[in-house]
This record gives sequence, structure tokens and C-alpha cells, in this order.
Amino acid sequence: MQEKGSGFPNWGYVLLGVLAFAGFYFVKNMGQRTILKAVLGNPADLINKAMSSARVSPRITSRTGKITAKNFKLEKLGASKDSLSFRFFLDGERADATVRLWMAKRPSGDWEIIKSDTVYSN
Repeated sequence: MQEKGSGFPNWGYVLLGVLAFAGFYFVKNMGQRTILKAVLGNPADLINKAMSSARVSPRITSRTGKITAKNFKLEKLGASKDSLSFRFFLDGERADATVRLWMAKRPSGDWEIIKSDTVYSN
């Protein structure tokens, strides 16, 4: 005769697997945007758009190859919170790229990229 309550039920393992997959999917697709939005507020959408377009930019991928990973770093926020310097890193198959953005908040309240610089390294 089998003893009842002697271990973790099978449906518990299935539930843990589903929760782990949902967490992975959220982080993979929405995590970066959510983190940027929480930290930066309004400029997050513009930065996310810049990072997404840089991953597929022919100008960048011609030197780096296919982009395999990306990472980002907020450098400094201006005292009046109307300027922002942001840097993100793209790891490619042949080389890496560092893209730095300088952003400013216009009187209308919209954020705009005023300058960008891309540095490549092997």
C-alpha cells in the first residue's frame, strides 16, 4: 500500500515549471523595458527603441556580426533631470560595440537624442 502525503505532489512540479517558464518569458520579452521604465520614466521608451534598432542596424552588424547579447548602464542624470547620458553594450560574433547616447528634455516635455557615439572593440 502506498503512503499518502510522503512527498511533493506531481501537480506541484508542473505548477513550478509553468511559473518558471512564465518568469523567463516575462524577463526575456518585457523585463528590460519594465526596468527602464521604472528607473527612468519617460525617456525609457526612446532608449528601448534605440537599443532595439541598434541590434539590427546594418551599420553596426556589418562590423560586429550577429548581436548575441546586450547590456546597458545609466551614466549620470543631470541635476535638473533634463539631460541624460546612457550607454549600452552589444556583444557580437566578431566584435563588440558600445553605443553612448546623450539625451535632452525639450521645453515641450519630449525627450530627444541629441548625440550618439559608437565605439567598436575586438
